[in-house]
Amino acid sequence: MRKLIVAAAAAALVSACSEDAPVKQEETAAAVPSAGQYQASWKVTSVRSVDKSTPATKLKQDAAGTTSGCVAADGTIDPALFAEDGDTCTVANPYVRNGRLSMDLTCKRKSQTGEVRQSVSGTFKADSMDVEVSTTTYLSGFGDYAMTRTITAKRVGECPPATEKSAKTS
Repeated sequence: MRKLIVAAAAAALVSACSEDAPVKQEETAAAVPSAGQYQASWKVTSVRSVDKSTPATKLKQDAAGTTSGCVAADGTIDPALFAEDGDTCTVANPYVRNGRLSMDLTCKRKSQTGEVRQSVSGTFKADSMDVEVSTTTYLSGFGDYAMTRTITAKRVGECPPATEKSAKTS
């Protein structure tokens, strides 16, 4: 009889646990980052030459700085938030939902021919992002490098209104 009571009690405990509402991922993470202007702080965690020449970047190990960019209402993130200063980038393969962020950037530099490719991966909450950006260059001359930066971004307000010039280029 005791065995039957112990078994019934164990079964009741197990069934009680299964009745708890599961925690949904949407409850713990925003579907997309909140629209608005973001201020990002970045730090170079590593930089190395891949062609045994001086890396063609002004950034050095442990360099730090800030940048800013906007997130649109649909969750589209301005690639300037992750690009090196002065680079113009296009986004490919974006994944921005349920707290995860991933995208590939192909960037051009005014002073050099070739490509700067970046892989962005990280997490976000409604008003912040924490990402790692891995950069590899494919330049036509010497100076190819690989670099890793960490970036923390916080929403600081609304995006500035589009200027007439940027509205024409869009």
